[in-house]
Amino acid sequence: MKKSVFVLFAILCTLWTAVAGASPQVDESIFKWVQSSARCDYFFNMQQICYAKDSEGNYDYNKLVVPALKVYDELMINDVVAKRRWNGNSVEGFGDLVGAAEYYVINIQDKTVDFKQQDFLDSTWTTLAENKPDQTVKMEKLSEKSFDYKFYNRIIDYALRNRVKLVLRSNSNADDELLARMQADQDKYRAEHKPWDARDNEELDEKSAAKLKAAMEAQGNDKDKKKKKEKK
Repeated sequence: MKKSVFVLFAILCTLWTAVAGASPQVDESIFKWVQSSARCDYFFNMQQICYAKDSEGNYDYNKLVVPALKVYDELMINDVVAKRRWNGNSVEGFGDLVGAAEYYVINIQDKTVDFKQQDFLDSTWTTLAENKPDQTVKMEKLSEKSFDYKFYNRIIDYALRNRVKLVLRSNSNADDELLARMQADQDKYRAEHKPWDARDNEELDEKSAAKLKAAMEAQGNDKDKKKKKEKK
């Protein structure tokens, strides 16, 4: 898990580089909107979501490192400020509070969410204060109608629809067998699950598409050779 946390903070730095100096308007080419509750809008970062590493530094393709963004309404802002005052925490700069960046490690197989960090943000996307909940949420204990459940489930769905893209983003040295397997898993998932939004099924860029094509051809050639040997 230490490796996952290291990756998490590397993503945090990249996240702020991507939005530094921007207006409070959320860039939806980076952040995918999922839903709006009565208190906030929910987004996750499509450009930074990736697979985590285990304690030995190996990629774990059942775990996702996910940067998320929540944009608060006035009631939520007032609630956050009131709670900080009640708990004796500083509220300096919180007159310009607009929301929070949150960071999760999501286990796709176990449906658990490790909530690692929360950064309260002002209108320039500058961090006002950090909070480290370090808590684990079991999705099976959440109501399927809850906003948190829907949010986490939508992130998992997006990841399963775009397994090849996430593999190539996470591991530039992914081998042909892995890419072919992920492509097969991705194709099966897309065939069996209708997307909420057709844009959820993303296309690979030219370089990634070429790498996948080469991997699929190599795997096809290996299978042909194996069949010929079996016939002999």
